Amino acid sequence: MSVPDSQIRKKWKNYVGDQMAEPLKYFKPSSLSELIDIVVDAKKNGYKAKAIGSGHSSSDIAITSDYMIDTHGLCTILDITQMSLRENYADKDNLFFVEGGIVLKNLIEFLDEKGKALINMGAYTGQTIAGVVSTATHGSGIKLGAFPEYIEAILLLDEDGVLHHIEPSPGRAISASKVKFSQVDQKHFIQSDEDFNAIGVSIGCMGIIYAVVIRVTDSYQLRETRRFSNWQDVKKELAKGTVLQNNRHYEVLVSPYNFKNKGQRCLVTERNIPVPALKNHRFKRGHRNLAYELILSVIPDFILDAGMRIMVNHFPKIIPGLVQSLISTLSDKEYVDKSFKVLDLGKANNLAAYATEIALPSDTYLAAVEEIISVVNTSVKNGGQYLTAPFSLRFVKTNSFYLAMQYGTKPDDFVCMIEFPTVSKTMGGMELLARIESALYSFGGIPHWGQVNHVGGTQQASLEKLYPEFQAWMRVYKKYCKTN
Repeated sequence: MSVPDSQIRKKWKNYVGDQMAEPLKYFKPSSLSELIDIVVDAKKNGYKAKAIGSGHSSSDIAITSDYMIDTHGLCTILDITQMSLRENYADKDNLFFVEGGIVLKNLIEFLDEKGKALINMGAYTGQTIAGVVSTATHGSGIKLGAFPEYIEAILLLDEDGVLHHIEPSPGRAISASKVKFSQVDQKHFIQSDEDFNAIGVSIGCMGIIYAVVIRVTDSYQLRETRRFSNWQDVKKELAKGTVLQNNRHYEVLVSPYNFKNKGQRCLVTERNIPVPALKNHRFKRGHRNLAYELILSVIPDFILDAGMRIMVNHFPKIIPGLVQSLISTLSDKEYVDKSFKVLDLGKANNLAAYATEIALPSDTYLAAVEEIISVVNTSVKNGGQYLTAPFSLRFVKTNSFYLAMQYGTKPDDFVCMIEFPTVSKTMGGMELLARIESALYSFGGIPHWGQVNHVGGTQQASLEKLYPEFQAWMRVYKKYCKTN
């Protein structure tokens, strides 16, 4: 065993700087054998090893004082023939075998060169594939699932350095036998729905996701249209349900403020695959707000961040108008491009912000939105606490992963993911997010693992209460984590 060199006295912080660590050793392996050596060495010396990705989460789950393993060096597209695929598996051309540290942006570019695309994605592409899978990160669409929905196999490294090849039960599995890795002696092959549904969303607690097999699709375009509305009209549309059924993606940005007594302004975004598909980009596609994109491109991020903090902390009464302006900057005409270009929010992702995001059941989310508006405006009235950005509604298909926010057992059901971003270091920002989170538990809300949350920290947010299959998850956890 040869343990790779490590950095010492390394300081690490996450994307927005609200989680920091100073681990004993900091590793950046570039191969499976190096990763195994690090894990074995940690166990031998009585330390814990924690893998990290891009640090896009506000959770403290990545924090460790022992061995921190940066997975960005594990970013290779592996040879799919190393998987012993069933002979009768019909969709082999849409399976890609990738190491867990690959960043979505790089995976998307690789797939695009091959004429392929992710089936769905969110608005940001800086995370690692292992990160988005294990936290149930999502895009939108009531017929489209979160990231783990498109994973067909997981290669998990446990605390002893043993590699586990995990898939669903044989009826759903893609493989006939375990992965053909000659460089690894100890490999276990497991085909079990319970193991797969637990490990698929495990928040980094079960071990280190070394690699996954992801199912993709042929490249496709999206046509995006955006229009202004107000919450009361949007609420009526959503209550009917047709807009969710008729659009591949339907999203809503809502201002919680009754600005100039005109109600809560909304921006409604609809995205669909154009029929027929456009053959080239010379077609007049429309565009997003060019002035806004130009400002974000020209002015350095740290200046924009500082300017936003000064405005929201020293002149809080301008926030309702600022939120209105933020909604207006996102307006566009008809915008058509490759799917990943339409779905990626672009430069706006670079602004320093944190958020809470809550999954609401399909039968309570409309009432929950009314409660959010009430909580925010009461906080403004009684303490001058403002939500510094519009909140968003995205609709996602339920899945079978035990600790996913979208977990559900009803066929063809969905959840509404409601996200509340706020400018980093906003005075009272964290307190307001906690107040909203607390209010939404009575509506069946479940917080996003990768955002600011209090899961497990209060009686309302107990794991047993939030996740009906938590005990099943714990059974699997004890199989793979015997000493922790």
